[in-house]
Amino acid sequence: MTEDEARIRAACEAFGQAIQAADLAAVEQLWDRDYEHLVYQPEEYERPCRSWDDIVSYLNYIPTVVESIPEWREIESDVAVLGDAAIVYSLVMTSFQLKDVREPLDGEVRFTFGLRRTPDGWRLIHCHESRQLMVDEGEGG
Repeated sequence: MTEDEARIRAACEAFGQAIQAADLAAVEQLWDRDYEHLVYQPEEYERPCRSWDDIVSYLNYIPTVVESIPEWREIESDVAVLGDAAIVYSLVMTSFQLKDVREPLDGEVRFTFGLRRTPDGWRLIHCHESRQLMVDEGEGG
């Protein structure tokens, strides 16, 4: 593993740890907030957050609906470094305890991260989350 790959993986792991700990200030530090083409597509939003203000608004929304995140465990990941940019695919096992919901929301979530090299290190510029929906194999599977 190259030094860049290790640093990129560390940034993505720090993202998961900060989300799980509800440390939104730590999440904010991982983003290149000055980049003009930011994209964060949360799994529960129909449309992506496309500005720093939109991302901060989403991060502030999380604690209003999530009571805790008992599990956030990477199952697998792949890092591609393309000069001063990187693309990361990560499959994560998660468990979200939502407020006013008895049963936790458990399952695998797929993440695609885009990062770029900055003077402060590798920073996120893109994040896309998607949960695998179960489809009846008899219906097009």
